[in-house]
Amino acid sequence: MEHDLTAQELLSEGARLLEAREFEKAIAPLDAAITHDPNYSDAWSCRGLVLGHLKRHTESIENFNRALELNPKDRRAWFNRGLILAELGKHLEAIQGFEQLLILYPYDYEAWDSKGNSLFELGRHTEALNAYERAIEFNPSYYKAFTNRGNALINLKRFKAGIRSYDQAISIQPDDPAVWFNRGCGFMVSGEPQEALKSFDKAIEVDATYAPGWANRGHMLSQMGNDAEALPCYDRALKLQPNDTKTWYNRGITLRRLGKTKEAIDSYKKSVEVDPNNYEAWDNRGYALTKLGKYQEAHQNIDRSLEIKPNHVNGMYNKGYCYACQGKTSLAVDWIAKAIAINPNKYLPAARTDPDLETLRHNKRFQKILKL
Repeated sequence: MEHDLTAQELLSEGARLLEAREFEKAIAPLDAAITHDPNYSDAWSCRGLVLGHLKRHTESIENFNRALELNPKDRRAWFNRGLILAELGKHLEAIQGFEQLLILYPYDYEAWDSKGNSLFELGRHTEALNAYERAIEFNPSYYKAFTNRGNALINLKRFKAGIRSYDQAISIQPDDPAVWFNRGCGFMVSGEPQEALKSFDKAIEVDATYAPGWANRGHMLSQMGNDAEALPCYDRALKLQPNDTKTWYNRGITLRRLGKTKEAIDSYKKSVEVDPNNYEAWDNRGYALTKLGKYQEAHQNIDRSLEIKPNHVNGMYNKGYCYACQGKTSLAVDWIAKAIAINPNKYLPAARTDPDLETLRHNKRFQKILKL
């Protein structure tokens, strides 16, 4: 279909601004293009993509829907609509959209890969693996599918196959830090910390501004007992990506292990400021406050963690610890008993050896619990 020449020129200007990542500026020419030609599907589709970049997701989906009403075979509209739905966490809808696209274009490797990503997010790892296999079948040079295939294999506990898949991705594209990062995560999950560390090192060697590489390098070093070396890695990651709740949380744990309890409390505070629902950070902040004898505030923090996740067993255990430090033995035993009842494999051995619970050792009810 021929479109109004002015509308075509306005679309070209909007697309240029989109390419230049000047998203706010791109809206005006696209609006004008649609005003000139309301049935211009490409303009609706381009506007949908711009709105997606601006995080105006609902409007973005509406624009893609309009584009598809006008042109049901618009590959880009189907694909980008699926990506926006996935970004919103609407993975079932995203999968349905990718499947519609694949009916039209069955060899679309990006659609297979993106369908796999949504299946992966839903925990359907075997189906995700099959989708990644199809993406690779249709484009054996598409390294991202090899990376995602590796992630699926690792989650299926097929560790060696997962690492091989990452290595295939690296053989195609050795300069993407995300591939090295995922490879490191694979080694981390499979219990090979030294190999994991090498991959995280490689990720930041490829791109020194890649925050996840620094964060996981710190986490791995901390897990290996090198907390002093881990701390500057977390600091580097947070300088690059200050709104990462998990890194602030892990940094807090490292600081506490280094005996820097006040600094740990501040780091946990930053973690919950970024994500108020980070129940582990609330819990660990409460534990650190208990160490400083700030029991009322400690209880408030642990209670917050249990409000967010009522079955958070570590929070129950730490609440018992806080009561034990206050000399409130009966309440302490109540909470420790709750933790043990829910997860005896972890918390019964912990309670038997935990020096933090020495004040409870002479309590008969506590002694009886420990004999379970």
